[in-house]
Amino acid sequence: MSQDELYIHIEGCRLNDRYSQETIYKCFYRDMFVTCKRYTEDPHDALTILNDGFLKAFTNIIRYSCELGDFKPWLKTIIINTAIDHTRNRKKGTQLVHIDNIQEQGNEDFQLNFNYSMEEVAVHLNGLPSMTRIVINLFAFDGYDYKEIAEKLGISESTSRWHVSEARKRLKQSMQFKLSKDRSI
Repeated sequence: MSQDELYIHIEGCRLNDRYSQETIYKCFYRDMFVTCKRYTEDPHDALTILNDGFLKAFTNIIRYSCELGDFKPWLKTIIINTAIDHTRNRKKGTQLVHIDNIQEQGNEDFQLNFNYSMEEVAVHLNGLPSMTRIVINLFAFDGYDYKEIAEKLGISESTSRWHVSEARKRLKQSMQFKLSKDRSI
């Protein structure tokens, strides 16, 4: 879809035009669904997050302005925040454990040195505990730093660092296991 077509459909969404909403939904469905799948292990939850996120976007599309920049990052931010809210709501009553004074193992940036599609990476992410999965998604895929993650999730900065370190360790083990398993076949 061209930028001009997108802006026409954004204007249609502001007028609550169902065709424009459906067109935008179909255009961004795949990318946003992959994002949702990174935040939850259940595909039904991912679809719930996706639909709730689109509903929030269409409800608040009046706040979107072309001056804000590209539409896709604006929509993705809404989807990510919806995923975080969804996880929080499911974990109500569960107490978070804050791990202070933990030194991160290495200062290297998180990198995936494997040739996997985002769908395959999502499978490995699903093996992580939910809070660790959320933190690594925010850090590695969505570009948030430790401080921003801590503020967004209501945890300490050192806890966000610990989750990134733990995710690195677990993802490396999981991906290397799959790689060695694939080579043995």
